[in-house]
Amino acid sequence: MKTIIGSKDITVFLTGRVDSVNAPEVEGELFDIAECNKGKKLVLDSSEMEYISSAGLRVLMKLKKKYNDFELINVTPDIYEILSTTGFTEILTIHKKLKEITVNKENFIGAGANGKVYRLDDERIVKVYNPISNPPEKIEREKAAARQAFVHGIPSAIPFDIVKIDGMYGMIYELINADTLGKYINSHPEEMEKYAVEMAELLRQLHDTEFTGNELPDARLGLKNWIKIAEDSGYYRQSDLDKVYDLVDSIPHRDTFIHGDFHPGNIMLSDGEMFLIDMTDASIGHPVIDLLGMFQLMKLLPLMKPAIAPRYTGMKMELSVGMWDAFLRRYLGTDDASKISEVEKVLGIYGFIRSLGGVTFSDEVPDGVRREQAAKIIHCILKGIEQGITNVDFL
Repeated sequence: MKTIIGSKDITVFLTGRVDSVNAPEVEGELFDIAECNKGKKLVLDSSEMEYISSAGLRVLMKLKKKYNDFELINVTPDIYEILSTTGFTEILTIHKKLKEITVNKENFIGAGANGKVYRLDDERIVKVYNPISNPPEKIEREKAAARQAFVHGIPSAIPFDIVKIDGMYGMIYELINADTLGKYINSHPEEMEKYAVEMAELLRQLHDTEFTGNELPDARLGLKNWIKIAEDSGYYRQSDLDKVYDLVDSIPHRDTFIHGDFHPGNIMLSDGEMFLIDMTDASIGHPVIDLLGMFQLMKLLPLMKPAIAPRYTGMKMELSVGMWDAFLRRYLGTDDASKISEVEKVLGIYGFIRSLGGVTFSDEVPDGVRREQAAKIIHCILKGIEQGITNVDFL
Protein backbone atom coordinates (compact mmCIF):
# COMPACT_ATOMS: atom_id res chain seq x y z
CA MET A 1 0.00 0.00 0.00
CA LYS A 2 1.20 3.48 -0.82
CA THR A 3 1.76 5.52 2.33
CA ILE A 4 2.84 9.07 3.14
CA ILE A 5 4.34 9.59 6.58
CA GLY A 6 3.93 13.03 8.10
CA SER A 7 5.10 14.48 11.40
CA LYS A 8 1.75 13.84 13.09
CA ASP A 9 -0.08 11.40 10.83
CA ILE A 10 0.35 8.67 8.27
CA THR A 11 -1.81 8.49 5.16
CA VAL A 12 -2.56 5.12 3.56
CA PHE A 13 -4.08 5.04 0.07
CA LEU A 14 -6.76 2.38 -0.47
CA THR A 15 -7.32 1.29 -4.08
CA GLY A 16 -9.74 -0.91 -6.00
CA ARG A 17 -12.04 -3.25 -4.11
CA VAL A 18 -11.89 -4.22 -0.45
CA ASP A 19 -14.00 -7.38 -0.19
CA SER A 20 -13.96 -10.93 1.17
CA VAL A 21 -11.16 -11.89 -1.23
CA ASN A 22 -8.55 -9.39 -0.03
CA ALA A 23 -9.95 -8.07 3.29
CA PRO A 24 -7.61 -10.27 5.44
CA GLU A 25 -4.58 -9.02 3.49
CA VAL A 26 -5.72 -5.37 3.72
CA GLU A 27 -6.35 -5.79 7.46
CA GLY A 28 -2.89 -7.23 8.05
CA GLU A 29 -1.14 -4.44 6.13
CA LEU A 30 -3.11 -1.69 7.84
CA PHE A 31 -2.42 -3.04 11.32
CA ASP A 32 1.28 -3.48 10.51
CA ILE A 33 1.49 0.12 9.28
CA ALA A 34 -0.34 1.41 12.36
CA GLU A 35 1.87 -0.57 14.75
CA CYS A 36 5.05 0.67 13.08
CA ASN A 37 3.87 4.27 13.42
CA LYS A 38 2.45 4.39 16.92
CA GLY A 39 1.58 7.88 18.07
CA LYS A 40 0.67 9.05 14.58
CA LYS A 41 -2.91 9.55 13.40
CA LEU A 42 -3.98 6.99 10.80
CA VAL A 43 -5.63 8.52 7.70
CA LEU A 44 -7.13 6.32 4.98
CA ASP A 45 -7.35 8.04 1.59
CA SER A 46 -10.26 6.41 -0.26
CA SER A 47 -10.16 8.45 -3.46
CA GLU A 48 -9.18 5.38 -5.56
CA MET A 49 -11.31 2.82 -3.69
CA GLU A 50 -14.04 1.42 -5.96
CA TYR A 51 -16.02 -0.77 -3.57
CA ILE A 52 -16.11 -2.00 0.02
CA SER A 53 -18.01 -5.08 1.16
CA SER A 54 -19.16 -6.16 4.62
CA ALA A 55 -15.77 -7.87 5.04
CA GLY A 56 -14.05 -4.55 4.36
CA LEU A 57 -16.36 -2.77 6.78
CA ARG A 58 -15.38 -5.24 9.50
CA VAL A 59 -11.75 -4.24 8.92
CA LEU A 60 -12.71 -0.61 9.53
CA MET A 61 -14.55 -1.60 12.70
CA LYS A 62 -11.49 -3.44 14.02
CA LEU A 63 -9.34 -0.39 13.30
CA LYS A 64 -11.84 1.80 15.10
CA LYS A 65 -11.75 -0.39 18.19
CA LYS A 66 -7.94 -0.46 18.39
CA TYR A 67 -7.03 2.95 16.93
CA ASN A 68 -9.84 5.34 17.80
CA ASP A 69 -8.06 8.33 16.24
CA PHE A 70 -8.30 7.50 12.54
CA GLU A 71 -10.34 8.88 9.65
CA LEU A 72 -11.31 8.30 6.04
CA ILE A 73 -10.76 11.11 3.55
CA ASN A 74 -11.64 11.69 -0.12
CA VAL A 75 -14.53 9.24 0.11
CA THR A 76 -16.33 8.97 -3.25
CA PRO A 77 -20.14 9.28 -3.43
CA ASP A 78 -20.57 5.52 -4.05
CA ILE A 79 -18.44 4.54 -1.07
CA TYR A 80 -20.05 7.22 1.10
CA GLU A 81 -23.49 5.80 0.30
CA ILE A 82 -22.36 2.37 1.51
CA LEU A 83 -20.91 3.85 4.69
CA SER A 84 -24.03 5.93 5.30
CA THR A 85 -26.45 3.05 4.70
CA THR A 86 -24.58 0.81 7.13
CA GLY A 87 -24.32 3.50 9.82
CA PHE A 88 -20.55 3.94 9.59
CA THR A 89 -20.90 7.68 9.00
CA GLU A 90 -22.16 7.91 12.60
CA ILE A 91 -19.17 6.17 14.17
CA LEU A 92 -16.22 7.13 11.95
CA THR A 93 -14.71 10.46 10.95
CA ILE A 94 -15.39 10.63 7.22
CA HIS A 95 -14.63 13.36 4.68
CA LYS A 96 -16.14 13.19 1.20
CA LYS A 97 -14.05 13.57 -1.93
CA LEU A 98 -14.48 17.13 -3.14
CA LYS A 99 -15.50 17.97 -6.68
CA GLU A 100 -13.00 20.07 -8.64
CA ILE A 101 -14.47 23.11 -10.39
CA THR A 102 -13.22 26.27 -12.10
CA VAL A 103 -14.43 29.85 -11.86
CA ASN A 104 -14.51 32.60 -14.45
CA LYS A 105 -12.67 35.61 -13.01
CA GLU A 106 -14.99 37.85 -15.01
CA ASN A 107 -17.88 36.61 -12.84
CA PHE A 108 -16.35 38.04 -9.66
CA ILE A 109 -19.08 39.39 -7.34
CA GLY A 110 -17.29 40.57 -4.22
CA ALA A 111 -14.74 39.84 -1.49
CA GLY A 112 -14.63 39.68 2.28
CA ALA A 113 -12.12 38.86 4.98
CA ASN A 114 -12.61 35.13 4.43
CA GLY A 115 -12.69 34.86 0.65
CA LYS A 116 -14.09 35.90 -2.73
CA VAL A 117 -17.48 35.20 -4.29
CA TYR A 118 -18.05 34.31 -7.95
CA ARG A 119 -21.16 33.55 -9.95
CA LEU A 120 -21.17 30.04 -11.43
CA ASP A 121 -24.43 30.35 -13.38
CA ASP A 122 -27.90 31.91 -13.09
CA GLU A 123 -28.74 29.85 -10.01
CA ARG A 124 -25.47 29.31 -8.16
CA ILE A 125 -22.61 31.24 -6.65
CA VAL A 126 -19.41 29.93 -5.09
CA LYS A 127 -17.38 31.37 -2.27
CA VAL A 128 -13.64 30.70 -2.64
CA TYR A 129 -11.95 30.77 0.75
CA ASN A 130 -8.72 32.47 1.73
CA PRO A 131 -6.49 29.39 2.39
CA ILE A 132 -4.44 31.12 5.10
CA SER A 133 -7.23 31.43 7.66
CA ASN A 134 -9.80 28.86 6.51
CA PRO A 135 -8.89 25.20 7.05
CA PRO A 136 -11.43 22.52 5.97
CA GLU A 137 -12.74 22.14 9.53
CA LYS A 138 -13.67 25.84 9.66
CA ILE A 139 -15.47 25.60 6.31
CA GLU A 140 -17.45 22.58 7.53
CA ARG A 141 -18.44 24.64 10.59
CA GLU A 142 -19.66 27.43 8.31
CA LYS A 143 -21.78 24.97 6.36
CA ALA A 144 -23.36 23.72 9.60
CA ALA A 145 -23.82 27.28 10.93
CA ALA A 146 -25.54 28.42 7.72
CA ARG A 147 -27.99 25.55 7.92
CA GLN A 148 -28.67 26.22 11.60
CA ALA A 149 -29.29 29.88 10.82
CA PHE A 150 -31.75 28.93 8.08
CA VAL A 151 -33.62 26.59 10.43
CA HIS A 152 -33.86 29.43 12.97
CA GLY A 153 -35.59 31.62 10.41
CA ILE A 154 -32.60 33.77 9.48
CA PRO A 155 -32.71 34.63 5.75
CA SER A 156 -29.50 32.98 4.62
CA ALA A 157 -28.29 31.39 1.44
CA ILE A 158 -28.44 27.61 1.70
CA PRO A 159 -25.00 26.00 1.31
CA PHE A 160 -24.63 22.86 -0.75
CA ASP A 161 -21.36 21.29 -1.83
CA ILE A 162 -17.87 22.05 -0.57
CA VAL A 163 -15.57 21.99 -3.62
CA LYS A 164 -11.94 22.50 -4.63
CA ILE A 165 -10.87 25.38 -6.90
CA ASP A 166 -7.21 25.64 -7.95
CA GLY A 167 -6.11 23.95 -4.72
CA MET A 168 -8.39 26.13 -2.56
CA TYR A 169 -11.68 25.27 -0.92
CA GLY A 170 -15.02 26.69 -1.99
CA MET A 171 -18.67 26.51 -0.97
CA ILE A 172 -21.50 26.45 -3.50
CA TYR A 173 -24.68 28.35 -2.66
CA GLU A 174 -27.90 28.44 -4.65
CA LEU A 175 -29.22 31.91 -5.33
CA ILE A 176 -31.43 33.01 -8.20
CA ASN A 177 -30.74 36.32 -9.96
CA ALA A 178 -28.85 37.70 -6.97
CA ASP A 179 -26.13 40.31 -6.59
CA THR A 180 -24.52 41.77 -3.50
CA LEU A 181 -26.35 44.62 -1.82
CA GLY A 182 -23.19 46.70 -2.10
CA LYS A 183 -22.98 46.35 -5.87
CA TYR A 184 -26.68 47.09 -6.20
CA ILE A 185 -26.39 50.30 -4.16
CA ASN A 186 -23.35 51.31 -6.19
CA SER A 187 -25.56 51.18 -9.30
CA HIS A 188 -28.69 52.53 -7.59
CA PRO A 189 -27.48 55.16 -5.09
CA GLU A 190 -30.97 56.64 -4.85
CA GLU A 191 -32.03 53.51 -2.92
CA MET A 192 -29.24 53.70 -0.34
CA GLU A 193 -31.42 55.08 2.47
CA LYS A 194 -34.13 52.48 1.88
CA TYR A 195 -31.75 49.53 2.07
CA ALA A 196 -29.81 51.01 4.99
CA VAL A 197 -33.07 50.86 6.96
CA GLU A 198 -33.78 47.30 5.80
CA MET A 199 -30.23 46.26 6.65
CA ALA A 200 -30.67 47.66 10.18
CA GLU A 201 -33.94 45.76 10.58
CA LEU A 202 -32.27 42.57 9.34
CA LEU A 203 -29.44 42.90 11.83
CA ARG A 204 -31.96 43.59 14.59
CA GLN A 205 -33.69 40.34 13.61
CA LEU A 206 -30.40 38.47 13.89
CA HIS A 207 -29.65 39.99 17.28
CA ASP A 208 -33.08 38.96 18.54
CA THR A 209 -32.63 35.33 17.46
CA GLU A 210 -31.57 33.07 20.33
CA PHE A 211 -29.60 29.85 20.01
CA THR A 212 -29.50 27.26 22.77
CA GLY A 213 -26.91 24.70 23.81
CA ASN A 214 -23.60 24.47 21.97
CA GLU A 215 -24.89 25.11 18.45
CA LEU A 216 -22.54 28.05 17.88
CA PRO A 217 -19.33 29.28 19.60
CA ASP A 218 -18.97 32.33 21.85
CA ALA A 219 -18.45 35.39 19.64
CA ARG A 220 -15.73 36.67 21.96
CA LEU A 221 -13.51 33.78 20.84
CA GLY A 222 -13.19 35.42 17.42
CA LEU A 223 -11.74 38.57 18.96
CA LYS A 224 -9.45 36.49 21.17
CA ASN A 225 -8.13 34.72 18.07
CA TRP A 226 -6.96 38.08 16.72
CA ILE A 227 -5.25 38.81 20.04
CA LYS A 228 -3.57 35.39 19.88
CA ILE A 229 -2.25 36.16 16.39
CA ALA A 230 -0.88 39.42 17.78
CA GLU A 231 0.63 37.53 20.71
CA ASP A 232 2.40 35.06 18.43
CA SER A 233 3.84 37.87 16.30
CA GLY A 234 6.07 39.18 19.07
CA TYR A 235 5.14 42.78 18.21
CA TYR A 236 3.47 43.50 21.55
CA ARG A 237 4.17 43.39 25.28
CA GLN A 238 2.31 40.56 26.98
CA SER A 239 1.14 42.86 29.78
CA ASP A 240 -0.57 45.08 27.18
CA LEU A 241 -2.23 42.14 25.46
CA ASP A 242 -3.45 40.83 28.82
CA LYS A 243 -5.38 44.09 29.23
CA VAL A 244 -6.96 43.56 25.82
CA TYR A 245 -7.93 39.98 26.75
CA ASP A 246 -9.59 41.39 29.90
CA LEU A 247 -11.43 43.95 27.77
CA VAL A 248 -12.88 41.19 25.57
CA ASP A 249 -13.88 39.17 28.62
CA SER A 250 -15.74 42.23 29.93
CA ILE A 251 -18.14 42.18 26.95
CA PRO A 252 -21.43 40.79 28.32
CA HIS A 253 -22.38 37.45 26.79
CA ARG A 254 -25.73 36.77 25.14
CA ASP A 255 -27.22 33.71 23.47
CA THR A 256 -28.20 35.69 20.38
CA PHE A 257 -26.95 35.25 16.83
CA ILE A 258 -23.87 37.12 15.62
CA HIS A 259 -23.01 36.99 11.92
CA GLY A 260 -19.40 38.05 12.45
CA ASP A 261 -18.87 39.76 9.07
CA PHE A 262 -22.11 41.62 8.40
CA HIS A 263 -21.84 44.22 5.62
CA PRO A 264 -23.32 44.93 2.14
CA GLY A 265 -20.72 42.71 0.47
CA ASN A 266 -22.01 39.69 2.39
CA ILE A 267 -25.69 40.40 1.76
CA MET A 268 -27.17 39.09 -1.47
CA LEU A 269 -30.16 40.88 -2.97
CA SER A 270 -32.63 38.76 -4.95
CA ASP A 271 -35.86 40.38 -6.18
CA GLY A 272 -35.58 42.96 -3.42
CA GLU A 273 -35.11 40.31 -0.70
CA MET A 274 -31.94 40.06 1.38
CA PHE A 275 -30.03 36.83 2.00
CA LEU A 276 -26.92 36.43 4.13
CA ILE A 277 -23.79 34.67 2.98
CA ASP A 278 -20.42 34.04 4.67
CA MET A 279 -21.26 32.29 7.94
CA THR A 280 -17.58 31.55 8.64
CA ASP A 281 -17.61 33.59 11.84
CA ALA A 282 -21.21 32.87 12.90
CA SER A 283 -21.48 32.72 16.68
CA ILE A 284 -23.54 33.88 19.63
CA GLY A 285 -22.84 36.93 21.73
CA HIS A 286 -23.18 40.68 22.13
CA PRO A 287 -24.29 42.85 19.16
CA VAL A 288 -21.23 45.10 19.52
CA ILE A 289 -19.18 42.34 17.86
CA ASP A 290 -21.16 42.69 14.62
CA LEU A 291 -21.20 46.49 14.75
CA LEU A 292 -17.46 46.93 15.30
CA GLY A 293 -16.70 45.02 12.11
CA MET A 294 -19.24 47.02 10.13
CA PHE A 295 -17.82 50.29 11.41
CA GLN A 296 -14.34 49.31 10.27
CA LEU A 297 -15.38 48.16 6.79
CA MET A 298 -18.11 50.67 5.99
CA LYS A 299 -16.71 53.88 7.48
CA LEU A 300 -13.11 53.76 8.70
CA LEU A 301 -11.61 51.81 5.79
CA PRO A 302 -13.40 53.85 3.07
CA LEU A 303 -12.28 57.12 4.68
CA MET A 304 -8.67 55.98 5.14
CA LYS A 305 -8.25 53.87 1.98
CA PRO A 306 -11.06 54.71 -0.45
CA ALA A 307 -9.51 52.68 -3.27
CA ILE A 308 -9.45 49.45 -1.23
CA ALA A 309 -12.87 49.56 0.47
CA PRO A 310 -14.94 48.61 -2.64
CA ARG A 311 -13.20 45.22 -2.68
CA TYR A 312 -15.17 44.33 0.43
CA THR A 313 -18.42 46.29 0.40
CA GLY A 314 -18.75 46.74 -3.36
CA MET A 315 -19.52 50.44 -2.85
CA LYS A 316 -17.77 53.72 -3.49
CA MET A 317 -16.42 55.53 -0.45
CA GLU A 318 -19.18 58.14 -0.17
CA LEU A 319 -21.94 55.54 -0.57
CA SER A 320 -20.40 53.20 1.99
CA VAL A 321 -20.02 55.98 4.58
CA GLY A 322 -23.49 57.35 3.85
CA MET A 323 -25.08 53.93 4.16
CA TRP A 324 -23.30 53.28 7.45
CA ASP A 325 -24.52 56.57 8.89
CA ALA A 326 -28.12 55.86 7.82
CA PHE A 327 -27.88 52.27 9.07
CA LEU A 328 -26.56 53.25 12.50
CA ARG A 329 -29.25 55.88 13.04
CA ARG A 330 -31.92 53.29 12.33
CA TYR A 331 -30.26 50.52 14.34
CA LEU A 332 -29.82 52.75 17.42
CA GLY A 333 -33.17 54.44 16.91
CA THR A 334 -31.77 57.96 17.27
CA ASP A 335 -30.66 60.97 15.25
CA ASP A 336 -28.74 62.39 18.21
CA ALA A 337 -25.33 63.22 16.70
CA SER A 338 -23.56 63.26 20.08
CA LYS A 339 -24.85 59.81 21.02
CA ILE A 340 -23.92 58.40 17.62
CA SER A 341 -20.44 59.89 17.96
CA GLU A 342 -19.98 58.26 21.38
CA VAL A 343 -21.08 54.90 20.00
CA GLU A 344 -18.60 55.16 17.14
CA LYS A 345 -15.78 55.89 19.59
CA VAL A 346 -16.58 52.66 21.42
CA LEU A 347 -16.82 50.69 18.16
CA GLY A 348 -13.46 52.12 17.10
CA ILE A 349 -11.72 50.88 20.25
CA TYR A 350 -13.13 47.36 19.91
CA GLY A 351 -12.52 47.38 16.16
CA PHE A 352 -8.81 47.94 16.76
CA ILE A 353 -8.69 44.51 18.43
CA ARG A 354 -9.18 42.89 15.02
CA SER A 355 -6.42 45.12 13.64
CA LEU A 356 -3.96 43.92 16.32
CA GLY A 357 -3.43 40.64 14.54
CA GLY A 358 -4.26 41.73 11.01
CA VAL A 359 -1.44 44.27 10.82
CA THR A 360 1.17 41.65 11.72
CA PHE A 361 0.84 39.39 8.65
CA SER A 362 0.49 41.86 5.80
CA ASP A 363 3.37 40.78 3.55
CA GLU A 364 2.82 43.83 1.34
CA VAL A 365 4.06 46.08 4.17
CA PRO A 366 7.71 46.09 5.40
CA ASP A 367 8.28 44.68 8.89
CA GLY A 368 9.38 48.01 10.31
CA VAL A 369 6.22 49.73 9.11
CA ARG A 370 4.07 46.93 10.51
CA ARG A 371 5.70 47.31 13.92
CA GLU A 372 5.07 51.04 13.82
CA GLN A 373 1.41 50.47 12.94
CA ALA A 374 1.10 47.85 15.66
CA ALA A 375 2.43 50.31 18.24
CA LYS A 376 -0.18 52.89 17.23
CA ILE A 377 -3.01 50.34 17.40
CA ILE A 378 -2.17 49.06 20.87
CA HIS A 379 -1.71 52.64 22.07
CA CYS A 380 -5.24 53.53 20.89
CA ILE A 381 -6.77 50.50 22.59
CA LEU A 382 -4.99 51.08 25.90
CA LYS A 383 -5.87 54.77 25.82
CA GLY A 384 -9.51 53.86 25.23
CA ILE A 385 -9.46 51.47 28.18
CA GLU A 386 -7.83 54.10 30.37
CA GLN A 387 -10.43 56.71 29.39
CA GLY A 388 -13.32 54.30 29.85
CA ILE A 389 -14.42 54.38 26.19
CA THR A 390 -15.45 50.72 26.32
CA ASN A 391 -18.99 50.71 27.73
CA VAL A 392 -21.41 48.74 25.52
CA ASP A 393 -24.55 49.50 27.54
CA PHE A 394 -25.92 51.43 24.55
CA LEU A 395 -26.95 48.04 23.08
